[in-house]
Amino acid sequence: MKSTLAALAVVAFSLSAGCATLLAQRATSTRGFGFHRIPQVAAAWHEEDAQQVQPTLSFTWGIYTYPGQTNSAVASINKAGHMVGGYGPMLSTNYTNGGFLLKGTKFTAIDYPGANWTQPLAINDSNTIVGAYGPTASSPAQGFTLKGAKYSALNYPGAGLTRPSGINKSGDIVGEAIDTTDHGFLLSKGNFSSLQYPGAAYTVAWSINNGGTVVGYYGLTFNDSHGFIYSNGTYSTFDYPGGYSQNAVTGMNDNGVIVGGYGDKTTVNGVEYFWTHCYVYESGQFTSCDAPFGPPAVTTPWHLNNSGVITGTYVDSTATTYGFALTVGP
Repeated sequence: MKSTLAALAVVAFSLSAGCATLLAQRATSTRGFGFHRIPQVAAAWHEEDAQQVQPTLSFTWGIYTYPGQTNSAVASINKAGHMVGGYGPMLSTNYTNGGFLLKGTKFTAIDYPGANWTQPLAINDSNTIVGAYGPTASSPAQGFTLKGAKYSALNYPGAGLTRPSGINKSGDIVGEAIDTTDHGFLLSKGNFSSLQYPGAAYTVAWSINNGGTVVGYYGLTFNDSHGFIYSNGTYSTFDYPGGYSQNAVTGMNDNGVIVGGYGDKTTVNGVEYFWTHCYVYESGQFTSCDAPFGPPAVTTPWHLNNSGVITGTYVDSTATTYGFALTVGP
């Protein structure tokens, strides 16, 4: 890995807040968590949800930018406060130009050896990192793990695409794989298991907590998405109220707090965007966690740790992408 020492740009404050064919098909609709530039939208939540969404939590925001880069993303944070993420002018749903590990104010670059692009997506409390890389700019994602300075390939057997996106303290890993179908996977104790929401066209397992509960999203077609929770062999749909066409659950910590995204598809310059709003679900209530900076923009959550810190991306009205770490309090 290449190491870089640089200043960290942070803004923080507190507030209260109210198969080739299949691979080709998914290439036009692959859903990412905020790596792309996302358009300005109108509201943090729709008026019809006002009685269901009650802003009762306090939020403390930290905005992070990788030195010298226009666009940055924070993917995940562990209990020690170590973060991983990505950066670069070509941030997209499929890759970041490069990745980073941030400890305190020290950035260390994460670049899979020989790869064209590298996308770190999660870090556990033992500092094991998982993510994806591409041998070329256009090749399907391949998975990797990083322990210390050692990179190892991680690919679902027989899959053309593998994208690991979550890891818990036991080292269980979840993600997405595409072979003859587009499905999630769980890697536990060296054994792969396929995860597929019943009747879904695709399933993405995004995150796993220390109790083994898996969360993510699925679609009955490639034009919709719904959040899900998978626990003890049972799938449950979990969507933000209001009938939005796009939903995802991106994290559930060991305290039962859930974070996710919702919205309707928006097309800007020919590119579709999803999950333009952020929510927290705690004690039976949904609370919007859209970033409060400037004019209405987009907030996309990625993961949630046991300390109540959400990581993700915020896009301002000029289409500049910033990484964030959001601490949720009572």
